[in-house]
Amino acid sequence: MNKAMFSNYLLIAFENIKRQPGFTAIKVLSQALGLGCSILVLMHAQYSLSFDRHFPNGENIYRVVTGITTDQRMDFQDTVDAVAVQMKLDYPQIENIARMSGPYAGEFARGDMPFINDFHWAEPDVIDIFSLQFVSGNKATALDEPYSLVLNETAAAKYFPGEEAVGQTLLWDNHFELRVTGVMRDLPENTHMDLQIIMSVASFRERFGERFLGGNSWLAWGGTQTYLTLPDRITADAISSDLPAFIDRHVPEVQRATATARELRLALQPLFDIYLDKHTGFGAAPSNRSQVLLALGLFALLILITSCLNFANLSLSQIKQRSREMGVRKTLGAKRGQIVLQFMFESLLLTGIALLLVIPVVYFTLPMYTNLTSATFTAASALSNGGVWLLPLFVLVTGALSGVLPALALSRIEPASIIKGLPLCRNASAWLHSGVTVVQFGFSTVLILLASAITLQIRHLNTMDVGFNKNNLVVLESTYNEFNPTAFDYAAMVNELKAHSGIVAVGESESTPPVAGVMAPWKSSGGGENDYKLISHNLVDVDYFDVMQLKLLAGRWFSEDFPTDFLPPPPPPPQTGQTPTIQPPSIVRGIVITRAAVNNFGLRSPEEALNQILINPNSNGGSFRVLGVVEDFHLTGGVEDMSRSTSILLGSLMPQRTLLIRIDPAQTDSALNHIDATWTQHRPDEPINRVFFAQTFNGIVYNRTNGINKAALLAGTITVLISTMGLYALAFYSTQRRTKEVGIRKVAGASSGKIIRLLTWDFLKPVLIACMMASIGGYFAIEYYLQQFSSRTEVSSLLYLAVTVGTLLISALTVATQCYRAANADPVKSLRYE
Repeated sequence: MNKAMFSNYLLIAFENIKRQPGFTAIKVLSQALGLGCSILVLMHAQYSLSFDRHFPNGENIYRVVTGITTDQRMDFQDTVDAVAVQMKLDYPQIENIARMSGPYAGEFARGDMPFINDFHWAEPDVIDIFSLQFVSGNKATALDEPYSLVLNETAAAKYFPGEEAVGQTLLWDNHFELRVTGVMRDLPENTHMDLQIIMSVASFRERFGERFLGGNSWLAWGGTQTYLTLPDRITADAISSDLPAFIDRHVPEVQRATATARELRLALQPLFDIYLDKHTGFGAAPSNRSQVLLALGLFALLILITSCLNFANLSLSQIKQRSREMGVRKTLGAKRGQIVLQFMFESLLLTGIALLLVIPVVYFTLPMYTNLTSATFTAASALSNGGVWLLPLFVLVTGALSGVLPALALSRIEPASIIKGLPLCRNASAWLHSGVTVVQFGFSTVLILLASAITLQIRHLNTMDVGFNKNNLVVLESTYNEFNPTAFDYAAMVNELKAHSGIVAVGESESTPPVAGVMAPWKSSGGGENDYKLISHNLVDVDYFDVMQLKLLAGRWFSEDFPTDFLPPPPPPPQTGQTPTIQPPSIVRGIVITRAAVNNFGLRSPEEALNQILINPNSNGGSFRVLGVVEDFHLTGGVEDMSRSTSILLGSLMPQRTLLIRIDPAQTDSALNHIDATWTQHRPDEPINRVFFAQTFNGIVYNRTNGINKAALLAGTITVLISTMGLYALAFYSTQRRTKEVGIRKVAGASSGKIIRLLTWDFLKPVLIACMMASIGGYFAIEYYLQQFSSRTEVSSLLYLAVTVGTLLISALTVATQCYRAANADPVKSLRYE
């Protein structure tokens, strides 16, 4: 395209904009909406795909992940202790391999300045795997010695402001003195792990002996993650193909049958895939980051397609208005390619104007978008690494898609047809307009149906019977430390809490809700030798039943009248250099199980389950007798599946880390003040950590559903807005073209009401077809989304009917003004209309 041609096309484009400013405004606005939504999601995707790419050797770093099958497939990021040791022996191609776990929350204090801080423990090779950059200290030996730790720059500045941190000490959990052996640079925000404090594995091994990371069970996971580096992708593929044989070679014989039945599997996960992958800790709900991003991308694509179709549809409706222009240009020698190029240029110009309008809007709405999606990126971080160059390409593709169909249609018009006044593809044009309207309203209706179903699911999750009373329940971290049991009087603090009239009950739990407990293999005494079930169990006290308000189905709860109801106290931790004490199998202890466990072990009823003996191999072959059966309870409601719900409860009289406090709703303020006062009295050196469990519960539901719910609702609203704008413009031009027809009908005796119904029905027919087709698509979209929940709402057919009626009403109101104006026009003027 030479300069003269460019100037000519630009002049013609601006003349058309001036001639039809309202029409052009609708085109530009619909394009701006599509571009804006798409750019936000594009920035989100760019940021998500940038995770962990700053690591120098990132393409050769892998994480070992695990999978099993219980009542459904479960994939998680944890590995058993033995995997790293055996992989290092079996695969000499591995350059570095290290185990790491966390984050955990711990108290670190310098003098009288305690802070709660996240920390990881890790083996020394993790420094080389991730090429961690040290500001001070020797990175080669920083994690070699017991009671050593590495701080990042932020943590070092917090604990040692203006001082050199290396060589100084921190007190961990008010008991262990740890020496700072290195300070590393802060990792960027876009990494899947936040390394603030790294503690050496040798520190834990010093306290727990060689049993720490020395277990040989292939069916018990404790949060350990295994990372390794390989020389190239070919080596990774070779090791991956051998992992099934690796499991067969090393799973102990006594665990082999269970491992086979549970389809135990290992895989190598590339570092760059971790952030968007579903793998999380064992027993935790799978990550839905990729699902949310995929849904957002799909919604943005639907909006963009709708805006492009709207642009094309409105351009096609102008064929008659621009046909004379095309006839003149062709008569003067313009070729078809030049006509196509002209209209593509106009489409790109309007798309470029839409981009200029929407960029500041995107900038100012970005905080709302990141809040909606729980993302943390900024415009600068999202468009780094060359992402800004995608915008011009994006405009070219969008403009081309919007303009190609009208350009081809207009370029095919023959000058003779225009001179003779022949119809210009009238039937084809009508079918095309109707088809585009069906697609536009079909997309919007599907999105509205999905958003409505998600809203119903949220209401269901918040109101369903979860098997316990989540309201008026306070979760308090006691900070009890078994290595320093005399730090405060635990029993006195609990008794003081119970003394207030506003506190109904105080219970204790090893796991902090919503964590369901520890997943481990269990089997019935009457089952096969290796017939183990992977089940979640939790350690609780005698008051747990009352504080959670569980429902007893058969038998009884734990009672202090029966000492064997409770586990014995654990052995004291070994002293330095001392071999840890291993307890022999104990006498049969008591347990309480849930209805799900009854079914899992093939028992016919809760009553039949009483006095059954269950065995946990991880407790030195300990046997447990079923004392009672309680109704299933789900600490995260319908978000969790049955495999992740607590199934077995073990009794303990030992102090636990978590206190559960049931308060009287009529004395909420007084009870909370008493809890705070009691804490200050017994733990003046520790900040209190208490929260209403209902807030945590609702937060889980919110995080799982809010992003997709609001995105679907917003996307549906935007597509409806774009579609109705296009429908309004079509109604305007369609009624103009039918002015003479309306005049003839009125002269023939047709009433205004009949004409309005006739005109309106012509526009509503494709909308009705769209709603019928969208009901089918919406059904499958809703089914796909709801299958991730263990408890799901019932979606009534009335929802589909209500959305259909609402869409038709919106469409009718959109075209009503133009239809009314056409029906009530003076027939004399209508007949004289040209």
